Amino acid sequence: MKDKKCCSWKCANHLGMFFLVLFVICFLWYYIRPVEQEMHLSMLKMSFFGFDGMNVMSFILGAIQAYIWGFIVSGVWALVGCHGKNKECKS
Repeated sequence: MKDKKCCSWKCANHLGMFFLVLFVICFLWYYIRPVEQEMHLSMLKMSFFGFDGMNVMSFILGAIQAYIWGFIVSGVWALVGCHGKNKECKS
């Protein structure tokens, strides 16, 4: 197989979109499974800055933060050196 150059922005975007989908599922889970709603709401308030309830503004702030966390995690991954010194993806 031919080695491809890693595109850290592409990896970060994919990871950010993954975290965003997880946030949407978590946000909707509050309404899908109404068990322990207070605990679920408290966990969302602890996890996302500015989250104050199940409203549109909290959803937007949480979605933006979830997406940004993808870039942060991808940057830390690159700093740790998991991609190798020559910036080529390892299989």
